[in-house]
Amino acid sequence: MDDKKIKDNYRALEAGRDKGKKEAFLFDEQEHILRLTARILKRSVYDSDEEYSLALLAVSEAIDSFDDSKGAFWNYAALVIKRRIIDNMRKDAGHMPELSVSPETFSGDFTDDDDSVSIGIVRQIAGKTASYVDNSLRDEIEALSDELEGYGIDLFELPAIAPKTEKTRRSCIELLKSFFSPPPLTDELKRTGTLPMKEMVRRSGESRKLAERFRKYLIAAVLVRSGDYDEIGEYISLGN
Repeated sequence: MDDKKIKDNYRALEAGRDKGKKEAFLFDEQEHILRLTARILKRSVYDSDEEYSLALLAVSEAIDSFDDSKGAFWNYAALVIKRRIIDNMRKDAGHMPELSVSPETFSGDFTDDDDSVSIGIVRQIAGKTASYVDNSLRDEIEALSDELEGYGIDLFELPAIAPKTEKTRRSCIELLKSFFSPPPLTDELKRTGTLPMKEMVRRSGESRKLAERFRKYLIAAVLVRSGDYDEIGEYISLGN
C-alpha cells in the first residue's frame, strides 16, 4: 500500500474516533467524493444531486465501520457508496407496479419470438426492481456487481452499452443462443475471462464487429443467464 493510502487510512481511522475530525474529513474531501461518485456512476455528479448526498452519507458510514482489515479506505468507501445508491434505486422502484416476468427467464432456452429478451435482465438491473425489498435480492445485485468487476465491467454502465435497436437486440440474442448451444461455452469464458468470439460468430453467423461492440453486454447477459440470480430474474422486467 502506498504512502497516500496509508495516510488516508490513518485519517479515516482518526475520523472514526472523533466527531470533529470526521466533520473536517468530510468537508476536506468533498471534491474527492464528487469525483469518486462520478466515476462510479460514469456520469457527471454535482453537489446539488441526490447521489452526492447519498455518497456523503455513505462515506460517513464507511468512516464509522472502517478498520485496517478492509484495505484501502477509499476502495472500501466506494463499495459503501455503490450499496447506498443501489438501495436508493430499489427504494424508488418500490413505487412502481410489480413487474411481470416470463417463467422461461432462466430455463436456458432462447426462442426467436422471445420479445422479453433475456439480455433485457441486465439492461434494467440499474433501473427497475421489485415492488418490495428483501436481502436476497440485494445480495444478488451485489454479487453480480462483484462478478462483473472481475471482467472489467461496471454494473452502472450496462444501460448505456445495451443494444438500442430491434436489429441489434436480435443479433445479440443469436450470439447468446450460440454461446449456450451444445456444448455451451461457459467453461471457456470462466477459464479465459473473455468471450469465445470466434466460435460464437461461427455458430451464429453474426458479424464479429457487432459481437465486439456488445462484448461487455454479452458477458453480463451470460453471467446472469448462467449464474445463481433467481431473484434478479424474478423482479426485473424483461419486456422492454
